Amino acid sequence: ENCNEIPVKILFICSNLIGDTILSSGAINHIINQNPEAKLTFVVGPTAAPLLKNYQNIENIIIFKKRKLNLHWLDIFKKTYRIKWDIIVDFRSSGLSLLLKNNKKYIFKKLHNIHHIEQLNSSFGFECSNLFIPTSDDEANKVNNDLDSSFKHIVIFPGGNWTPKLWSAENYNETMKLLIDKYDKIKFILAGSLKEKNKFYNLLIKDIKEELIIDLFGYNLTLTSAYMKKSDIFIGNDSGLMHLAVASKLSVISLFGPTNDAVYGHNGDKHIVIRTKENYDYFKSLKINENKSYMSSIKPETVFKNCEKIIN
Repeated sequence: ENCNEIPVKILFICSNLIGDTILSSGAINHIINQNPEAKLTFVVGPTAAPLLKNYQNIENIIIFKKRKLNLHWLDIFKKTYRIKWDIIVDFRSSGLSLLLKNNKKYIFKKLHNIHHIEQLNSSFGFECSNLFIPTSDDEANKVNNDLDSSFKHIVIFPGGNWTPKLWSAENYNETMKLLIDKYDKIKFILAGSLKEKNKFYNLLIKDIKEELIIDLFGYNLTLTSAYMKKSDIFIGNDSGLMHLAVASKLSVISLFGPTNDAVYGHNGDKHIVIRTKENYDYFKSLKINENKSYMSSIKPETVFKNCEKIIN
């Protein structure tokens, strides 16, 4: 190893959103795998930042809070302009990469009504579909000690950042009871924030034995991913945690109503999208009431039957 070699410096300009950051992770990993010794700097919003903590060779994580008049970009510029970057990957199409010294830049260009990962593939010219969020050895060990591998584990996420796209906790509870009636060795891992726990927990566990519930509400994202990596199925609304489940290589049953599964759904051998009986165009024509759910046309039996397909 030549001591005088200056390591490659890579700047990733990431989203503020958990879901979009996870959808970008295939591109991030592709670039890191090609430059395994590189020193990494991430620009990222506060909610998505915890996803990045287990990457090796991180030099800097610049967390930005959005400011009026886009002044946060000035803060980010001040922290990045002195460095000559070997590679800049800009997932925000921000224009910042035009101002910074660099050898090579990749800029994400948004296209409409095409799957987010396909948009990344076409912007960057390489395959971005292998989503991956690194978890630590400590996290993996905790999960191995906590989960009994003779059980099937089903992750349930009843939350999300927008009420119109949330399937009711009562429906999740019904689905869980159908599964318990049919299968002996099954446990449920409940995921989400503490705020979501306060809202949904009692409704979710109604009439279900306590020993069949593993409560991850309030756990951080990478530890949640470590549990997902050892689980069998994820059932949840269109959300960041749904994308986290895909990145954790789970079979995912995702529930869609007023959001666009053509852009955010995951179809494939392992993944099943269940839509409301109304399609996305129908919802686009409505004036959506932010305080009510539009998901009631999806029935617990439908979700249960799709679980059976995966389990069998």
